[in-house]
Parts: sequence; structure tokens; C-alpha cells
Amino acid sequence: MTGAHEAIGVVGSVLRREAKAALARWALHKRLAPASTEWSSRDEATHPWDGRKRFAEDYTFIAVQAGLGLLVRLEWLPGRGSHRLWLAVLREGGTWVLGEQGQVLVRDAGTDRWRAGGLELDCIKPLSRWRIRFEGPLRLRGTETTATGRIDLTFGSDDLPFSPGVDDDPELVARRIGEAVWDRKLLQAVRRDHSRGYAQTGTLSGTVAVAEMLVPVRAAAARQHTWGVRDWGAPDEAFQCFVAWDDGRRALVHRAVFPFVTLEGGYVRNIGQPRELVRGLGVSSEQRPGGAPAHLELSVELGGSAQPLGVRLGNEREVGFGVDGRGEFSFALCRVGDNEGWGLWAGQRRTLRRPRMRRP
Repeated sequence: MTGAHEAIGVVGSVLRREAKAALARWALHKRLAPASTEWSSRDEATHPWDGRKRFAEDYTFIAVQAGLGLLVRLEWLPGRGSHRLWLAVLREGGTWVLGEQGQVLVRDAGTDRWRAGGLELDCIKPLSRWRIRFEGPLRLRGTETTATGRIDLTFGSDDLPFSPGVDDDPELVARRIGEAVWDRKLLQAVRRDHSRGYAQTGTLSGTVAVAEMLVPVRAAAARQHTWGVRDWGAPDEAFQCFVAWDDGRRALVHRAVFPFVTLEGGYVRNIGQPRELVRGLGVSSEQRPGGAPAHLELSVELGGSAQPLGVRLGNEREVGFGVDGRGEFSFALCRVGDNEGWGLWAGQRRTLRRPRMRRP
């Protein structure tokens, strides 16, 4: 009888998981975010503030080439009447950052949401070309040395926008939500349109100058544009990783771990080929207090087989800082394989203590 009860329990668990997965598919189908092919030029503009407390809208650009990582982010925070800027130039000879850690808050920046604190963004052609210019003081991380930095770069896209959580492999998303500790609040959270946005890969070209360094840039790049409620303490931990191989392949993967569910996805794309959606993400890491992991291995499941991405973190070129007193953010330049390419890893960790859950 014990074996029969165990078998019934296993079958019941499978049925509950399948039911939750089906419900997840329905919930995701009801989401209001459009398919990637439906994003239009109107979506590139800033969006009106809906009055929610943690509403934010960001335009983020990242790039990697041999020995260089770059992060530029302009975030509009209407509830605070300010902009938050992130800027870091990661080099083997040292990392130059904005402010003391890599971020500054610029208050009363005016009505132009694409210009603040010496950083200017211009949309030359929606969903295709952007120009990024910056002039202002940068600090050599870990020292008191400051110098004027100048950036003049142009981003050109090479693919359609991709919306994480919407354009991810639907079976993977449904499977992860089917594994969740399911309740009514989780269904509401899946259906609620907290945040929307998209990412694109492409090329970033131009120059970066700081102190005596002048670097010609023709780098593999990705950009992100998102808007809505952004809570840096929502997931226990999360990361995104952009990988660029020298042969033209690109990968953009992500994972977010919440108390009740883990969401992940992304894609790999060969040059001139359509995207292959990630059907599973393998992560092996050696954590350390704060900052990027001391060791990291990533693999993706594509077409039924697992393929290692070959990412090795270069922690000597790493930046990290707290955000809003709710989370910590860090990013690091990565090597890919045996001199096969470069990547940029960005991680997030909750710093707030969660309230204890009452047991029924």
C-alpha cells in the first residue's frame, strides 16, 4: 500500500505541475506586452509617468571588445524629479567610473529626459540607430585620480527587439512557473504589467577618451529600453549576461530568482541566422560576499542539447554598488572560451531582509 500511495502522490504532483503550467500559459497569453515584431517608433520615446512609486524608465547600452567593457545607462525617475546615470569603462589597466562607484543621481535635470549630467542620447532612427555622447569627470576606481572623460559612440542594431519574459521560449517559461509555489498572488503578479521593454543587439562604434587613453571602439553591443515599476529588491538574486564570440555569434541570457519562482530565458544567434531560444539555462557558480561570483559557468539548452557558453569572469575588472538601499548591482568583464570572445555579466542581489512567512 505504501508503494501505491507513493505512486499516487507522484502522479498527483505531476498533474498539479502540469495544471499550473497550463495556467501559466494562459496567464502569459493574457499579458499586454506586444510581440517583438510589433514594437514601433513610438515605443522608443519616453512614456508618461503613471504615478506609481518606483516607476522608472531606462536607456541602457553595453559593449564588449578585446580588453574593453562599457556600460552607459540613463534612467529617468519622475517620482524623484531626477535622473540616475551609470557609466563605467572597464579596462585591463584600470576601470574608470562615474562618481565614486559608477552611478550618480542628477536632480532637477530639466525637461529633456535624454540629457543629464553630461550624458546625451539621440535617437537617429527608431529601433535602429542611437548616438551616445558624454563629457565629464570620471574616477579611476579604487583611487582618488580623476580625469575628464569623453565618449562619442553610435549604436547600430542588427536584429529585431527581444522582450525578455514575453519572447522567451514559452515552454520554458510555462515549465518554470509550473514549478512555482502557486497561489492567487503569483497569478496576479504574472498577469500584472509591472514593467515592459525590449533589448536589441548590434554594434557600438566611435571613440572613448579618458586621461591619456584614446580607445577606438567597434564593439559588439546590446541595448535595453524598459519602463514601469522597478524594484531592485524584488528578486533574491538575478543576472543578465551578454556574450559575443569573435565569429559573430551573440547570446543574451537572463535569470531571476524570486521566493516563489525562478524565471529565465534568452537566446543565441549566429550571424545572419534567426534567434535560437534558450530552452534551459545551466548555472554553476562560486559565490562570494557581494560583487560578482568568484567563478561562473553558464550553459544553454538549444534543440535538446546543452552547450557551454565558456564564460569566465574577470573580477579584476569589476564594478559594484548599492541601488535604492534595496539591492546591490555588480557587473564584470568576461572572457569567453580560449580567446574566443568577450562578455559582460551583470548581477543583482537583494539586500533587504524579507519578512517571515506565517505558516497556516
